[in-house]
Amino acid sequence: MRFNTEFSVCEVSGQSFLVPTGSKLMDVDKMMDLNDTALFIINSLKEKAQSFDELLVSIMDEYEIDMQTASADLSEFIESAKMAGVVLS
Repeated sequence: MRFNTEFSVCEVSGQSFLVPTGSKLMDVDKMMDLNDTALFIINSLKEKAQSFDELLVSIMDEYEIDMQTASADLSEFIESAKMAGVVLS
């Protein structure tokens, strides 16, 4: 998976958002607010393309949570991010 560079992360009043840019600029329904874990995932994908398993291990290490919880949270976020076009296969 990789991050779609037609989105940018911005911060407003301490809250992080993914905002469409470039050709996606008018797709305001694609804007997403990000919690700390979602921001961590996006930043990881901005650094380099990664598989689900690589992201899973990173999340487990960063947040010291069990695999089942991390996997469920990651799956949910990736599904939403793919539907919005933020994460590409």
